[in-house]
Amino acid sequence: MNNNRRLWIVIIVVLLMLLALVAFFLWLTGGQGGTTDDGPGTEEGLVHVRSIYVFDGDKNLVKPTGIGSDDSGNFFVTLRDDATVVQFDRDGDYVQHFGERGLQPGNLMIPLGVASDPLSGHIYVVDRSRFRLVCYDTAGEYLWEVTLLNPLNVTVGPDGDVYVLTFGPIVHLTNQGELVAEVGTRGFAEGQFDFPRAATPVGVNRLAVADTNNTRLQQVEVSGELTATVEWVLGEPPRAQDDPGTRFRVPSGITLDERGRVVVLDGFRHVIEMIDPETLETISDFGGEREGSGDGRFGLPTGITRLHSDTYAITDTYNDRVQIVRLIAPEDMSPLALYPWLKWLLLLLLLPLAFLFGRKRAFATEETLVRAVAEGKARLVLGVYRKLYVLPEVADGYADVTEGDVRLGDYLVPVEVEIGESAEAAERPVTAEELLAEAANPSTVQKLMLARHRVVCADGAQYTRIEELGRKPVAYEELVAEYALADESGGVAG
Repeated sequence: MNNNRRLWIVIIVVLLMLLALVAFFLWLTGGQGGTTDDGPGTEEGLVHVRSIYVFDGDKNLVKPTGIGSDDSGNFFVTLRDDATVVQFDRDGDYVQHFGERGLQPGNLMIPLGVASDPLSGHIYVVDRSRFRLVCYDTAGEYLWEVTLLNPLNVTVGPDGDVYVLTFGPIVHLTNQGELVAEVGTRGFAEGQFDFPRAATPVGVNRLAVADTNNTRLQQVEVSGELTATVEWVLGEPPRAQDDPGTRFRVPSGITLDERGRVVVLDGFRHVIEMIDPETLETISDFGGEREGSGDGRFGLPTGITRLHSDTYAITDTYNDRVQIVRLIAPEDMSPLALYPWLKWLLLLLLLPLAFLFGRKRAFATEETLVRAVAEGKARLVLGVYRKLYVLPEVADGYADVTEGDVRLGDYLVPVEVEIGESAEAAERPVTAEELLAEAANPSTVQKLMLARHRVVCADGAQYTRIEELGRKPVAYEELVAEYALADESGGVAG
């Protein structure tokens, strides 16, 4: 039985080593052998997770435009032509949709931006046609709306305040739609904006803004009147329409990664960039331009939001879908980052160690040794377990006892045991059986390593008592009957 167990352990270790070699090969080759026509290679840091084409069974995601997420990774997508908002969970599974075309309060005509606020339980949608910011609850029920001139998108600060991007000014509102301030005007000076399509909060009352028609990014404090208070600017307005020399072409989406780095979506160039907000240098462009219809490629994408960790959702507008992707910066690139399933492989690699360190450990009562010696079966019992754990006085008493050419003391391991509080509270002498049962109780580490402790009992009555003490007993008679042939053919292995 022990030989079979060792064989299985060897087989498992060999299989896991083969899997590890395969994983190492995938790491060296980039997983896909480089970029293909259908999608990017993982070495570029963009890993496609899922493409979503339908919702609510069989309804198509036609021209998804706005996108926003909550703290749990649920995300909301506006369907501009269908006047609908669709909610998905962090894995991209459909949750619900709401919105009805019309001109009445709570209706939508051309919904663009969407944002969620878990603090207030609000979902905010800007309607470009009705000039409204419409507020719903998390079930999609209409709560209130306010009128705004040319609203384009909406985002929510960490304190729950609402910021609506318009053709120029940023409108600052409370979570009940009350006006706090209008900051900035339409223009090309720093602190002015020209149809900004997206913004993401970088702190209380501070936003990183995709200043779309000015082909630049601005990080601003939402204060001031004609211009906002500028913290940094990346890019500059075009000198003419379709100026090829601009830093960005049409920055339409912006968010932050988990480290606070800026992730910007340049829709017309089909490029995603990760930017260091301190140096304003590009950390990665994830392979550059990605125009196409394959997984990991885009057709005029309009919005991006982070769901969790390094996972993002992107409205791939002209491909009529939402893509979930992972964006891994070069400095974060590692086999575990590219292939998360390797974590499970590493855990599997630990299983053989658990079997090795969590071996069966046998404890023997003094009565068991007395009977085994009297019947001439001590050599057999030691041949089965190799080591027997006994109380110190038992180990001393049998240290020099021999059976044939076997000295029992060489195979007995004394165990020290402390009397537990429950035993002390009993106000009676603790029996040897109770002490041995306490010694046979696996520690937390031993339990994690799948330790299997057994107590060899001299007779049925002792078997019952050990079992009542919560330990797993082994009957001496059954042990001798099962392994009698082992004693005849070889006895104790040296």
